[in-house]
Amino acid sequence: MNPLVAIQKNYLTFSKRERIIADYILQNSPKINNMKITELAHETSTSCATITRFVKKIGCAGYSDMKVNIGRHLIKNVSKNDDNILNEVFSFYQTVIKNTQQMIDMNMIKQFVNLLKEQKHIIVIGSSSSGVSASTFGLRLMRMGLDAQSFIDPNWMKMRASISNSDDLFLAISNSGTTDCIVDTLTTAKENKAKIVSITSYMDNPVAQVSDLVFHVYNPRFANNEKFINSQFSNMYLVDILTSCLQEDSHFKNAMRTTRIAVNDI
Repeated sequence: MNPLVAIQKNYLTFSKRERIIADYILQNSPKINNMKITELAHETSTSCATITRFVKKIGCAGYSDMKVNIGRHLIKNVSKNDDNILNEVFSFYQTVIKNTQQMIDMNMIKQFVNLLKEQKHIIVIGSSSSGVSASTFGLRLMRMGLDAQSFIDPNWMKMRASISNSDDLFLAISNSGTTDCIVDTLTTAKENKAKIVSITSYMDNPVAQVSDLVFHVYNPRFANNEKFINSQFSNMYLVDILTSCLQEDSHFKNAMRTTRIAVNDI
């Protein structure tokens, strides 16, 4: 069990004080192994009792148990150094990939592939930065021969949801899982019997609650590096995995090859 993954997935269920503890642990995980519970309480301006309750909430027997398990899952990071910026960027992306990898379940990917084959229409939605990932994924699905389209405009996605039915599969990309237009779109699609798959960072959020299948990815905000603004890296890593798995099917692989030939991309 990786406490860091458990903390992120359950982040939205934490109280205000618990989120302070969660943020500190996620952003300073290498330090935790050498910190006493009293030191962590001091650094987070909380109490030992609050930390103890928090630790049990993420499935650890106690504070020491949490420290041991964090140590087992730590990813070695390069120290911040302007003279070593190449390694610093590499370390950041390595952290995002490794943590996302630990959150992916291959059985869920198989379920996702089966859903795609069962549904007639695929609608990929995302807002703001997640809209870029949604557009990319929608294009890839279309190039594999699926009836796929993507929407990033709130009104367009809502209109599409209003005429959805049981033949439709809505795939939502939303790190927070709380964006109003995404939640409203999925709620309407759900009422119209459409299937819903989501990619998000947290377990208990409105998007996940209406989804039939939920993929969790690492949220780069927990890497604690203000220089990096690519909030979509973990999403695109998962999109690459899903695309690769789909192309294990010869039909999808051949369709992708056909579209690549059509645009001289081969």
